[in-house]
This record gives sequence, C-alpha cells and structure tokens, in this order.
Amino acid sequence: MKYIPFIFFVVLSYVSFSQNFKTGNWKGEIQLPDTLLKVELRVWDQKDTTIRAVLVEPTSTILYDSCFYGYEFNMKAPDSFLIQRNENAKKKELKQKKKSRLYSIVELSGSLDQNKNQLNGKLTLDEKVFQVTLFRDSVPIFRPQEPKMPYPYFSEDVRFRNPIDSVILSGTLTIPAKEGKFPAVILQSGSTPLTRDGDSNHHKPNLVLADFLTRNGIAVLRYDSRGVGRSSGNFFKSTPLDLSGDLLTGREFLVSRKEIITDKIGIIGHSEGGMVATMAASQTSDINLIVMLGAPGLRLRKVFEDQQYLRFEDGEFSVKKYELYKKIDEKLYELVDKTIESKAIRDSLMQFKDQLYHLMADTIPLNSSKRQNIETNGEFLLSLKATPHNVFNLSVNPADYIENVTCPVLSLGGSLDRLVSSKENQEAIKEALIKGGNKDFQIIELEGLNHSFQECETGTIKETMKIEQTFSPKALEIITNWILNHVDEQK
Repeated sequence: MKYIPFIFFVVLSYVSFSQNFKTGNWKGEIQLPDTLLKVELRVWDQKDTTIRAVLVEPTSTILYDSCFYGYEFNMKAPDSFLIQRNENAKKKELKQKKKSRLYSIVELSGSLDQNKNQLNGKLTLDEKVFQVTLFRDSVPIFRPQEPKMPYPYFSEDVRFRNPIDSVILSGTLTIPAKEGKFPAVILQSGSTPLTRDGDSNHHKPNLVLADFLTRNGIAVLRYDSRGVGRSSGNFFKSTPLDLSGDLLTGREFLVSRKEIITDKIGIIGHSEGGMVATMAASQTSDINLIVMLGAPGLRLRKVFEDQQYLRFEDGEFSVKKYELYKKIDEKLYELVDKTIESKAIRDSLMQFKDQLYHLMADTIPLNSSKRQNIETNGEFLLSLKATPHNVFNLSVNPADYIENVTCPVLSLGGSLDRLVSSKENQEAIKEALIKGGNKDFQIIELEGLNHSFQECETGTIKETMKIEQTFSPKALEIITNWILNHVDEQK
C-alpha cells in the first residue's frame, strides 16, 4: 500500500559486471535545519548484471501516490549508479493528468568507496541537492528457499486481458519440464497489491510456492496485481469482485494452453485472496479446487477490528493511536452503512486529519518543514480507508460466497496468525461450507505459523521480516499433496 515503503521496487542494470552490491542494507542520514532525513537502500538480490533493490527511505515521505512502477538504477560505471523515477510512471501520470507526487524530480546518485562498504552520493529533490553517505549494513538478507536460475522447469512471461474492464494482467507461467499435460493453479494475493512473486516483508512467497508446486508436477500461473509491475488497472479502485474476474480470465488463459489439463485448474488464495478465490468459484463450476491460506471467514469488518486490537496488543500502536483509529473506523462504518460513495466518505473522514497529524507528528514542532510530509501521509491513511476496494470490504461477508462453492476446498490457518485469527475464521469457513452442502473440504490449523505461513515465535509483522524462512515446508507439503490427491481422484 502507499504507506508501506518496502513494496516499491527498483532494478539496477550494470554497464559491466560487478559483484560489489551484495544483499543487505545501505543506510545514511542528511541533517536538515530542523530534522534528520534518513536514506536507506535495501538490496535483495544480485543476478549477473542485475540487482533487485528497494529505496526504503525517503520513499515513504517524498512520494505522493502509489509508486508500483518502481525505480530504475542505471549504472554509469561498475561502481557508480543513478537512481531515477521510472519513465513509464511519468508518462502514465502525464496521460492521466494526475498530480501524484510532492516532487517531480527524485534522484539518488553516487559511487562506491574503495573499501566497497561506503556509498558517497547525493539526493536530488527538485531543485534541492543534498550530499549523502550510505554505509553497508553488516546483516545481509538471507532467503534460503528462494529458487535460483536455471530452474528445472519451464518459465514463461505471459499476458492476458480481462475483457470486462480491459485490464491487462502480466505474469509468469511455470510448467514441469516433462512430457504430457499438467494440472494447474492460479495464485491470488491478498489486500495489498503485490508483484507476481508476492514480494512482501522482504520475502517472495509466491515465487517459493510456485517453485515447489512446479517441481512436483503442478503448473502455476502467478501475475502482478492490478497497477503493479507490468499489469494495468488500479487495485484500490477495483473491488475483490473485479479481482475475481481476473482469476476467471486467468483460467481461460490456462485453458488455451496445450500443456494444461483443462478440467484440473484450481486457485490458491492468500488472506483476502482466499475470499477472492471463493468469489470466482461461486460464479462458475469450472474452478476445480480451492486452497485458502489465512483467509477470512468472518465479516471483514470484524476481521479488521481484530487486526487493530492485535496490533495495539503487539505494541505497534500507542493507546492514543489505537483510540483514534477506532474513532475513525466507527465514523467510516457509519458512512459505509449509509451507502455513501467513496469520495464523500473520504471528504467526511478528513475531519480527523488534524488529530491524525498531531498524533503522527508526535514531538515534531508544528512549524517544522517535516510537518508538510506528515500532513500528506495523514491524508494517505484517510484516503485509503475510503477507496472503493476498502469500502466494498466493509460491507462484505465472505460466508455469502463460501456457501456457494461446490468444488473441493482446503483451508489452512496458522495458530499464530495475528492478522486473520485462525480459530474463529476457520470455524466460520467450515460452517459456511457445511451450510452450502459442500462435502469435500478440509480445515487445518498449523501450529506455530504466522499469517505468512512461516514458523515463528510471536506472529508479529516485525518478526516476519526477520525470519529467514519464507514458507513453512510442512505447509508446502500439505498444499501440494492435497492438490495432487484431488486431481488424481478426478481422473
């Protein structure tokens, strides 16, 4: 989302090969007259002449709107770089006539010191240029489950079009490298728009899951969410029902492929994606199975309320912030229940902006130049709550769709899920399936797993980022075996 900085992607391209930029963080600070501006570059991976990285700071404060089109790092020499806003993003904004950022020019340039542990450069924000020095963090990001090329299967970049609203979905299809036709699944991410790999919290769960499934004989289609990567559309202006149409279009694309068994195509949906999967399956009998991972079964309004409390309980929110967020949500629910459209809801929520500004500013003086960024970020939070996507979710009950699912269903939950409580939501899913007369389903709670299906100790978001494991091997085995067993039964 707009206020989660770690999902803004960047690509670095070398003029010549170099192994100087290793995985890990590069951090620095710029002393301004009344505040300290942090700069952080996080490098995730280096493959030959390409580095995948993310500009964590000051992205969250200098960018006005969603930046899913990313950044391009153009290497001027093996040890120097220039980071600029993506030209495609600029063109798209111009075409849409959107005033989308506080600054029209954002650049970071520099070069490596001789010891390779220091970057000397400058940050440009419009006409202002700041000197900055970044130092390599000693702790690398290690993700042992991420597959490395060459893969032992076929991997192909693909595109397909949702004819209902002309959205183009760009993704990757992986197919086992052997003769014959194969069952297939489509991966659906949750309430945060993600790339096809599911990049989140410094992990790529969709890539890991797709790799495991394909190695075990199951073809996998995964794609960039609307408005992310190379997919068109706008995620936040789309409802989950719109996204279910993307899944159905993805199924039609798979049917057109000669490598796929057309009556053995399923969906794996994580979190909100599990609900989107049931929406798709409730519209057609052509979805042959569903795997729901950490999916909601209760009304989403109740799920969101529980999330807020758990984040407060985990220390992410102060008492003041928790109480203010509750007050904002109460007003939001009142407006949604009156079926007011999104723009009117947003305008009404702005009554809380001064309270929110003060809360976010904390000890920052009201006359500080940093105040402007805080006010902008405060409006983001209120605007996000009033998007068509969120407004739809505040009125929906997943059970209404789950009851109409007739295909086999596997629902997995983690006992330490702090975002979608496993016990309550799994029970609600079970009740809805029984009520709808579904005879072929399995509900499993996995001990010690969080919302991301990692083995963990607390289940908090902060812990998720630090865990090296991306996806529990036990969960991967259960998902794969369940799918293979069901497609064998359908022969």
